[in-house]
Amino acid sequence: MKTKKAPKVATSIRRASMLRRIAWRTKSTGNISFPAVPGLVDHYVGVLDALFTAMGRPFTGNAAETCRAILAEKIAWAFERSHNSWVVVDWKTQQSPMNISYTVTGWQRTIEESYAEWVELRVPPLFGKHPDARVVDLAKTLGPPGEVTVLDVGAGTGRNALPLAAEGYVVDALELAPALVAQLEEAARETKTDVRVVCGSFYDRMLVLPRERYRLVVLSEVCSHWRGQEDLRNVLVRVSELVEPGGIGLFNVFLAHPGFRPNATERQFSEIAWCPIYTRQDVELASAGLPLSLIADEPAAEYEKSHGPKDEWPPTGWYVRWTSGSEVFDLPVTKSQFEMRWLTFRRE
Repeated sequence: MKTKKAPKVATSIRRASMLRRIAWRTKSTGNISFPAVPGLVDHYVGVLDALFTAMGRPFTGNAAETCRAILAEKIAWAFERSHNSWVVVDWKTQQSPMNISYTVTGWQRTIEESYAEWVELRVPPLFGKHPDARVVDLAKTLGPPGEVTVLDVGAGTGRNALPLAAEGYVVDALELAPALVAQLEEAARETKTDVRVVCGSFYDRMLVLPRERYRLVVLSEVCSHWRGQEDLRNVLVRVSELVEPGGIGLFNVFLAHPGFRPNATERQFSEIAWCPIYTRQDVELASAGLPLSLIADEPAAEYEKSHGPKDEWPPTGWYVRWTSGSEVFDLPVTKSQFEMRWLTFRRE
């Protein structure tokens, strides 16, 4: 009996045809989380297309556009609600028809929830052992400690509030996150330090503070939670309301270096990365018409390094990376596009 001879097929062709069958039998489930940055939707679609293609199920027809529309909607929803937000894509391969099914879910977390997780998972001290050198140095210029009233906004675990109070300053500490408030109150009890602690939002005009006015209002490392021009304006309005005439409002903010103009996507991601980028023009617009005069503008990390305890630098493992803008751009410090700076305003 005559045997039929196999047609000649190149090894590379045989392998490709076999891999198509392998793909049909390949099973996969999984998920991927993306930061909820509206300007990166096209990038995320590309990542998913590459991932699905690697499993033998690339986007076909208008599948990529459908995915883009779904992602855009979920990302916009999550980004609007929180700067600590992301989208999660869950997928599962199918054999018949050979494609992939997926769902997209938007997730967001509040500031209070974020810091509750910090307290649970991170090793203290959460923000460093020592107070900010800039805060301490400035307080010393405002008069005898017993006559200087201080409002520490976003006081955290009391890194600035407790040492100032121990030196005799009259200190009120305002903190939004209950998990941090609990640690601050416990530390005050243990050290027998006289600090009045208030749990609430700096923006809440219904919030009752122990005093109407303060000689010094401090917002240290609170700018990580600001979003857009409106938040910057609200901060300066509240500072002007709570600082007594001749008093000082001190806060740090991430400012673009001269020559760098952040685009919309870079600003969006900087918010997600907890270091929102502003320009000096943004600061000028936000302070327009307010009884505040900018009297000092200093680089935060440089000041703290040169004036703080030499054996405790940096204060945390993430401080230098964060203050130099490397959380947004994976660049050497020498190539930094923006940095955290101390801004000092005097109330007229």
